[in-house]
Amino acid sequence: MTSGGKIVGEYTKGKVDKLLTAEASDSGARHRIRHFLENMDAAILEANCEVIGRELPNLNRDSFLRMAVRVAELRADYIRAGIKAAESRRPEAPAVAELARLRSAYEEMQSVYEAAERVIERGYVKLA
Repeated sequence: MTSGGKIVGEYTKGKVDKLLTAEASDSGARHRIRHFLENMDAAILEANCEVIGRELPNLNRDSFLRMAVRVAELRADYIRAGIKAAESRRPEAPAVAELARLRSAYEEMQSVYEAAERVIERGYVKLA
């Protein structure tokens, strides 16, 4: 056996359920379960489209871009504060507290942006 070879590709091991109820091991039951889950996915998609479309009518290119700009501004604020705090080996407590506040604001806005991105990717809103 030689060592040092290069492995090309990717292998993903999926979830394997070894213990199944008698009903779940029946092919007809598996088909009914799969059908149920597909119907639920469709219902969830419809619910998301309805609710998000109704609740977020102003999610469009301008509002999406505005969020992206705010994320960039908050990231810059956080990094700027970090650079300033790094001027001292032992930053003062207020400087550390300000870093934490800025990081929290940046991370929260980034999470909002990512959630809006998922909404758009999944087609929950109609884009003009």
